[in-house]
Amino acid sequence: MRIQHNIAALNSYRNLTNNNSAVSKNLEKLSSGYKINRAGDDAAGLAISEKMRAQITGLETAQKNANDGISLVQTAEGALTEVHSMLNRMVELADQSANGTYQDEVDRENLQKEMQSLKDEINRISESTNFNGINLLDGSLAAKDGAATVNTTFGNTAAAVTASGGAAFSQEITLKTAAADSNEQTLNVKYLDKDGNVQNATVTFTGSTTAADNATAAAKALEEVFGDGYNVTANGGKITITAKNKGADQTQIIGLEQLDKGNKVTATIGAVTAGKADVFEVDLSSVSVTTAKGEYQENIIEIDGQKFQIVARGSNPDLETGVKAIYVDQTSGNFNEDSVKNIADQLKEYGIDASADGKKLKISKSTDGSAKGGLTLQIGDTSDDFNQLTVSVGAMDTNSLGIANLDISTQAGAKAAVDVIKNAINMVSSTRGDLGAIQNRLEHTINNLSVTTENMTAAESRIRDVDMAEEMMAYTKNNILVQSSQAMLAQANQIPQGVLQLLQ
Repeated sequence: MRIQHNIAALNSYRNLTNNNSAVSKNLEKLSSGYKINRAGDDAAGLAISEKMRAQITGLETAQKNANDGISLVQTAEGALTEVHSMLNRMVELADQSANGTYQDEVDRENLQKEMQSLKDEINRISESTNFNGINLLDGSLAAKDGAATVNTTFGNTAAAVTASGGAAFSQEITLKTAAADSNEQTLNVKYLDKDGNVQNATVTFTGSTTAADNATAAAKALEEVFGDGYNVTANGGKITITAKNKGADQTQIIGLEQLDKGNKVTATIGAVTAGKADVFEVDLSSVSVTTAKGEYQENIIEIDGQKFQIVARGSNPDLETGVKAIYVDQTSGNFNEDSVKNIADQLKEYGIDASADGKKLKISKSTDGSAKGGLTLQIGDTSDDFNQLTVSVGAMDTNSLGIANLDISTQAGAKAAVDVIKNAINMVSSTRGDLGAIQNRLEHTINNLSVTTENMTAAESRIRDVDMAEEMMAYTKNNILVQSSQAMLAQANQIPQGVLQLLQ
C-alpha cells in the first residue's frame, strides 16, 4: 500500500476536471444558443459559417438597396405621371385652339397663356424632382458619352494612345414606286433632329415605275431636308441616309408618308444602325510601374482633363490637388495584365467606361454615345457587374421633349402642335415604361434575394446553432458524471487511511 501517490484519486480528479469542462461547455452553448462559440469548438465550421454570414449580410443589404431603388424609381415615375397629365391637357388645348371658332387675339391668346403655364410647370418638375438630394429628371441621370480626350505621362516613355473608329449613324427607307411614270410624288417626313426635337418636312419629286429611278429621284429631294451633315444615297429601290460624322446621336426619321398624285401609298422606315463603339486604346505593355517619389508622380492617365495617378499599393504618394489615385499591386517592371485590369476596374468606380484587353486599357469615346451613365444600384452580395443595375433617366424638360417652342396662339400653330405634343407623350410613356420595367425587375430581385437569404441562413444555422434538446441531454449526462466523479474522488481520498491500521 502506497501513500505518496493516490492513483485512484488522481484518476477521479482527472475525470472530474474533464466533466466540469464538459458541463461548462454545455452551459455556454445552452446560454448562447450557438454550437460554435470559439474557433476551438469547430475550426472548419467557424470558417464556413463566417463566410456564409458575410454573404447573408450582403444579401440582406442588397434587399434594402433594391427597396431604396424602387422608392427612387417610384418618385421619378410619380413625377412623370403629372407630366403626362399636363401633356394630355396640352393636347386638349391645342385641339381646341385648332378649331376655327376662336379669335387669335382673345381666345387663342388665353389658351396660349395656359399652355405656357403648363410648360413652366413641366420645367419646374424636371428641375426639382429629386430623391435624397439626387436630381432625377434634369438629365443628370441620362446615359452619358464616353471620353473626348485621353493623354498619358509615364516617366520618359508615354503610353501609346490610339483611337479606333466605329461606323456612322445610318437609316434606310423603302418607297413605293409610282403608279405611272412622271407621277408627282410627295414625301411628308417627320424626324427627330440632333437635339431631340420633332421636325416636319415635305418634299416633292417626279416618280418612276422603276424602283431604282424612283429611289434616285427621292434621294435627291431628301438631300434638301438633311443638309450637309448626311449622305443620302439610293441603292436599287432603297434609300440610305448616313451621317458624315461617326456616332449614334443623329437625326432619326420617325414618320414617313408617301403620296402618289395625292393618294397614300406604303413607305417603309428601316431601323437605325450604328457601328461598333469608338474607343481609345492605351497600350501599357511598354511602360513601367515606378515607386520612387518623384517618379510615380509621372504615372498619369488624363481623361477629359481629370488626372489619374497610378501608384503601387502600399506606397505613399504626394497627390496634387484634384488628382485621383489608381492603385496596382505591382512594385516594379512593365505593367502586367492584372494591373491593367485593376486600373480599368478603378476607373469604372470613377464613372469612366473602361475595360482591359490584355495589357491594353480601353476607354469608350464620346462620339459613340454608348457609354453608360446614370445611377448604379448594388443589388447583390458581390461586386460583379451582374449584381449592379443602372437606372438611366433622360431630361424631361420642355426642350428635351421638343415642346419648348409650342405656340397655339394661331390656328396653324395649334394644328402643328398636336403631333408635337403627342410625340412628347410617347417619349414620356417610353421613359415611364422603362422605369416600370426597372421596378418590376427590382421586385423580382428582392424576391430572389429573400429566398437566397432564407436558404443561406438555414445552412448557416445548421453549422452554427445548437440543438437545444440534444445539448440538454449532454448537459444532464455530464452533470451526473460530475457528481459521480466528485463522490468517487471522496472515496479515493479515503483509501490511504487504511495504512493507519497497519501502524497500530
